[in-house]
Amino acid sequence: MPEQTPPAPPTAHDALAVASRRQLLAALRESATPVDARALAQRTGLHVNTVRFHLNVLIEAGFVAQRTGTRSGPGRPQALYASVTPGVQAGGYQLLAEILAGRLEQEGGHDNLPEQAGRAWATTVSDPAAPEVPDSPTPEASAVPSSLSVATDRAVALFTELGFEPVAVPAPTGSRIELHACPFLDVARRHPGVVCGVHRGLLDATVEGAADGGLTTTLTPFARPGICIADLIPRN
Repeated sequence: MPEQTPPAPPTAHDALAVASRRQLLAALRESATPVDARALAQRTGLHVNTVRFHLNVLIEAGFVAQRTGTRSGPGRPQALYASVTPGVQAGGYQLLAEILAGRLEQEGGHDNLPEQAGRAWATTVSDPAAPEVPDSPTPEASAVPSSLSVATDRAVALFTELGFEPVAVPAPTGSRIELHACPFLDVARRHPGVVCGVHRGLLDATVEGAADGGLTTTLTPFARPGICIADLIPRN
C-alpha cells in the first residue's frame, strides 16, 4: 500500500474561511486573558467539541496559541487559548496607519511633522502641468471668486481620492468643505494630531497657488459628530 502524504496545514485564508472560526478568534481577541474551550463554547454558542476542532485549525494556521493553565485539582492541567495576531477590521493598511501614528505620537512628532509630511508628499506627486487659474470669472461662476472656486475644486478632488465624501457648503467668507465618512476614523480618534495633521498638510499643498494672493486653510476635526470641516479663506 503506497504511503499516504500527510495533509498540508491550513493556510491563513482557509482558517478564516469558516464563520465559526472567525467567531472564536473574535472572542479570544475580546478577552484580556487566555480562555479555555468550555468558556469559549459558552460565549459563542458552539459545542465544546466543535470549539476544540476549530481551535486546532487556528493554531496550525498561526492565529492562536495553546497554553497550559495552572492545575487546581486532580487530572491534567487545563488547556488555555489566546490570540497571537492583532485583529484588523479594515485590512493591513489600517494596522500600518495605527502603528505609525502611535509611534509618531510617542516620539513627540505630532505638532508639525505630520503636516510637513503631508505637504511633502502632495508636492512630490502634484502635476506640474496643472491648468492655470483663469484671470476672470466665467459667466457660470457664482459670487465666489474664480480662483477660490479652483482651489475648492482641487480640495474636493483631494478628499474624494482619499476616500472621504466631501461636500462644499455655503460659508460667510471663503469656501467651506464638510468632510463625511472619514476612511481613517478609528485611527484619527486615537491619534488626531497625527492623522489630521497629515490631512492639513495635504490640503495646504494642494490648494497652494490656486487662489490669487494665497489662502489660509484650516481643518477642524470632528466639528460635528462624524464630520470634519475644511475652510479656505483668501488672504486679500
